[in-house]
Amino acid sequence: MKMYEKILLVILLSGSLCMAGSLQPSASPAPTMKTLDEIEPRKAIPASSTPAAVFVISQSGSYYLQGDRQCTGTYGIRVDVNNVTIDLSGFSLIGSSADYGIYMNGKNNVEIRNGTVRNFAIGIYESGDGTGHRLINLRVLSNSTTGIQLLSIYNQVRDCTVNYNGVSALSGHGYVYAIRAGKGSTVTGNTVSNNGNGSTIPVYCIYTGVGSTISGNTLTDNGVSANTDYLFGILSGSDCMIKGNTVSNNGTSANITTNFTGLNAGTGSTVIGNTVNSNCVGATGPWKYGIFLNGYNLVDQNTSYLNGTNMSNPGNCVFGQNVAP
Repeated sequence: MKMYEKILLVILLSGSLCMAGSLQPSASPAPTMKTLDEIEPRKAIPASSTPAAVFVISQSGSYYLQGDRQCTGTYGIRVDVNNVTIDLSGFSLIGSSADYGIYMNGKNNVEIRNGTVRNFAIGIYESGDGTGHRLINLRVLSNSTTGIQLLSIYNQVRDCTVNYNGVSALSGHGYVYAIRAGKGSTVTGNTVSNNGNGSTIPVYCIYTGVGSTISGNTLTDNGVSANTDYLFGILSGSDCMIKGNTVSNNGTSANITTNFTGLNAGTGSTVIGNTVNSNCVGATGPWKYGIFLNGYNLVDQNTSYLNGTNMSNPGNCVFGQNVAP
């Protein structure tokens, strides 16, 4: 190799060594993810150990409860705008003389989740023509007439515990609803128990509008010793999907003067895989059904036993394999 080629090679090798990085380890990487408040800024709903006035939500966005909040007046929380998320953060909204725990009128896209609403007249109420509300992982307890009533459409009520509402409710107070949801709603995975016990007004444990899905709910021990006209476990509108629910031990020792039904399926509804048993034990009344079909129903894989009449049998339904002696 010629001398100048050797010199050039030495220069190139020296340059590459000079360009090499440090052998010391680099610093730890800095966090790049945004916090929850940076992604979705949240506004606080203050805790209160003494009865507090209504908290009014007048701006869309996300809100969170900072601690248990005692409430007085007509409303605990009143939602006046669309597109709101309320995270109860595991805490309780507690009524004293307040009529409504959380109140909406004609609003859209409100989500309420992760906490308890108790000791109001009505726990959660939408009174108007709203749409698309979501109630998730709530405990709605010990409200004097109704747990959840959503007159709006296309709602979700999911994974909630709705207990001890409307206990000993008196005439003049309308109806006891554990869960009521309007047209096209999904009511799934809820536990509904001990509502309307001793009531003298009609009791509806799950009541939905047309085209709704009612699935995977457990309804037990509702309407015990009630003295009223009507007691329904599940009552659906037409064209609903009613699947995989358990309805048992409701209406024990009740006096139902007009109609008790464990599962009342609206016209054109599909009724699959439900268990309805041991309802109206020791009860009095002229009409006691486990499963009542209003016609044009597809009915399959249901088990109904130890009810007054286990299943109605209209001729315009299609029956698969059911156990209903």
